[in-house]
Amino acid sequence: MQIQSLFALLPLLAGLASQTGAVPIYTLIKREVPQEKSHASILQAVQTVLQQDNPLGIVDPVFGLLGNAAAAAGAGQVTNTDCLQQATADQAFTNAKAANDVAGMTAALTYRALERNTGQVGLASVLCTETPVNPEIAAISQHQDPASADAAATNKAITLALAQQIAAVGGDPLEALKSGTFAPGYTSDPTGKGNSCDDDDCIFTQNLLVEDATEEEINAAVAGVASTGTAGTADAATATDTTTAGCPAVVDDSATGNTTSTDTTDTATGTDDSTDTADSTATTTNTTPAAGIDVGQCTDFSLTFAAGLDGRKADEFTFQPTDLTNFNHGSALNPSIITQFMCDTVVNACANSATTRDVCKTVAADLDAQLASGALQRDQGFADAWLTGLESAFGIQSTGTGTGSGAAAADTAASADDATVTSTAATADSASTATATAATGDADTSTTATGDNLQTFSEALNGVAATPVINIGGTRPLQVKADTFVNAGAAFQRSCDQQFNGCANAANSGSGDASVAECSAQKDRCSAATPQA
Repeated sequence: MQIQSLFALLPLLAGLASQTGAVPIYTLIKREVPQEKSHASILQAVQTVLQQDNPLGIVDPVFGLLGNAAAAAGAGQVTNTDCLQQATADQAFTNAKAANDVAGMTAALTYRALERNTGQVGLASVLCTETPVNPEIAAISQHQDPASADAAATNKAITLALAQQIAAVGGDPLEALKSGTFAPGYTSDPTGKGNSCDDDDCIFTQNLLVEDATEEEINAAVAGVASTGTAGTADAATATDTTTAGCPAVVDDSATGNTTSTDTTDTATGTDDSTDTADSTATTTNTTPAAGIDVGQCTDFSLTFAAGLDGRKADEFTFQPTDLTNFNHGSALNPSIITQFMCDTVVNACANSATTRDVCKTVAADLDAQLASGALQRDQGFADAWLTGLESAFGIQSTGTGTGSGAAAADTAASADDATVTSTAATADSASTATATAATGDADTSTTATGDNLQTFSEALNGVAATPVINIGGTRPLQVKADTFVNAGAAFQRSCDQQFNGCANAANSGSGDASVAECSAQKDRCSAATPQA
């Protein structure tokens, strides 16, 4: 039964319930799935286009916004309900594109960005890992629960990416703002409903929509996006696509700590590029661009990792493009949001080079995989790996190296004369000892400092322990991975944050048993367990 037919029956069922004294059935249904009609006009537009050619037999776009159990009833031949929303948008976009229907393409793109319901306030929905037919759809993911971790930055990035795709097909990029969701609810809400509504277009008619970006930010994001009316120039491969022809495969050389870029034969030129190897914290000296690479005016493609960006707390470290003139994006806890934006900007505003974008996305996908595996953390090491990976893959040296306080902290830890610091902290046991060896570049002498791991929090959901907080002494006595701190609270918060990131990555990738919500609760317990001075 189509969901519209069910809704049509509800008044009759309600009337029958009122005569018998029973609890109205529609009340129970609305509580179970509390926001599926909030963007009804968008769903209706997508349904019209979808049914023009619907080989998978998808019943209605509304099912793609529901949890898996409810979604299965209208999924047709789509077996992976985590990807039903994407599959619906993909087919609708295909139909609209064939008809040169700009409004239809815009609706399909906007629908792909709508929030998908979850059973708990603050719980992020699972991302689809399949690759759609249309790269325009691949460039977008669904909004996340506004009370979930890093939702504001995540949803803003989604809206800006959506605006670029809409502009590329000839639509009004400000339509992207309609994909926004509600104000954050309380994670303790026992109904799981949060701030929501379930009348046709109620998020608009009741003024409940929270816009993720300003008109100025939308206009800046789409500056330079060329509209074709049928196929956008802002199209992008998914962040997990590592098989683009002609792109170098970037692999982690764990034995040497280097990032190795092996260039395959370029399909555009038929030439076989050389293999470049660069240390993960060094700057490449290769200044000959690889085949097809053109960054235009965007010559500083480094990341800044720093505390206090965008008015954040003084001890809250986030990522942001160093060059905010060409890569105008706010800060984010998740660096993958920034790297995806930067790769899209390369083709949208820098030099309109699809090859450069694809190479960039290959580097980004490799780093995302390293984040998921724990080989990289959301810290200065990621920013260093991003810069080194791009320089090696592009064959171009960046004009900037990132100037954030995260980098400065790493430099301080190394020493004033460019010393190299190596720390080993193998366990989270409070009695463990870490050894830091500093080899001075100007002399053949070396010193060894030892310190205790002060982190006593022992929980480890999804197998991820809190990062050790090492007492190394000196003016910045606390070290968490490569970063050093004067303030104990900041050091322990970093430790707990890194544990949460690893735990949440495992939850989102399906490799862990604990959910993101459980990881968040563990983070709160970790923060509360900070030893008192």
